[in-house]
Amino acid sequence: MFISKISRYLKEMEDKNTLRAAIIYMLVAYFFHAVQITFFKYGHFDIVPQSLFIRSISSLILIFLFQQQQNYYPKGKTQYLIKSQLLGAIGSSIYFFGLSFISLSEAAILFSTNSIWSQLIVSCMKREHITKSRLINSIICIVGIGLVSNPTVNVEDPFMHIIGCFSILLCSIVQSFSYITMKQIGSEVSATIVTSYFHIMIIISSSLWQQYIGRFEYFTGYWFYIFGFAVFTLFGQMLQFRAQTMVTYDKICNYTYSQTLYVIIIDYVLFRKILSLNGFIGGCLILFGVFKQLSEDKKLRG
Repeated sequence: MFISKISRYLKEMEDKNTLRAAIIYMLVAYFFHAVQITFFKYGHFDIVPQSLFIRSISSLILIFLFQQQQNYYPKGKTQYLIKSQLLGAIGSSIYFFGLSFISLSEAAILFSTNSIWSQLIVSCMKREHITKSRLINSIICIVGIGLVSNPTVNVEDPFMHIIGCFSILLCSIVQSFSYITMKQIGSEVSATIVTSYFHIMIIISSSLWQQYIGRFEYFTGYWFYIFGFAVFTLFGQMLQFRAQTMVTYDKICNYTYSQTLYVIIIDYVLFRKILSLNGFIGGCLILFGVFKQLSEDKKLRG
C-alpha cells in the first residue's frame, strides 16, 4: 500500500514536469551512490568480484520480492537493455577495482569526466568535427586528470595509485557508452527491469572474474557492509536509470557532479582525508573544463 502511494506520487510528478522529475531523481540517486561506495570503501573488500556478486544477488532478491509482475522482455527493447547494462556492468567492475587504490574524492572527481566523454562520443557518432573550443576543454580536463593522478602525492603505492586512477577513467568512458544507449530503452520500461538487467550482467562478469582469482574472503561485519552496499546501490540505480530513460543524458549530466560534493564531505567526515593541493587544482580544472563544454553545448542547442 505504501509503495503504491509512492509510485502514484512519482508518476504524477513525472507527468507534470518530466525534466524536473529527472533532475530530482539524479540528485537523490547520486547521494545514494555516494553512500554505497562509502560502504564498499569502509568495508575494505579485498575480493572485489565476490562483493559485487553478492551485492547483485541481494539486489535481485529484493527486486523480485516487490516487483514480481513485470515484463522482463519488452518488445524491441531487449537488445538495448543487454547492450547498455553489459557496458554498465563492465564499467562498474572496473570502477570498484580502481577504488581499492585511491580515495573516494579522487574517484568521484575522475568519474565526473564521463560528461565530456559522452559529448565527444556523440559528436563522433554524428560525424561532427571536433571544434577548437571542445579540444581546448578536453585538454583542460586531461591536465586536471594528470594532476589528480600524480604519483608524487603521499600514497603507499604510487604505481597502484596510477592504476586506480586509470581504472576510474576507463570506467567513465565505458559508462558514457552505456548512458548514451540507455535513452533508446525509453521511459515505458520500468526502472526495476533496467536494474535487474544490470545486476544479471554483474553476476555474469563477476563470476568470470572470480574464477580467475579463485579465493574468497570473510571478516567481522561482512554482511552489514554488503547489505548497505546492495541496498543503496539498488535505490541509486533505480532512480538514476529512471531519469536516464526519461530524458536525453545531455539534459541531466550536469547533476552527476552532486556526487563529487557528497563524496568529498563523506571522505573527510569518515576517513579524515582531504584532497592534496595537486588533487584540488586538478579537480577544479576537470570541473571547469566539463562545465565550460556543457555550457557551450547548451548555447549551441539554443
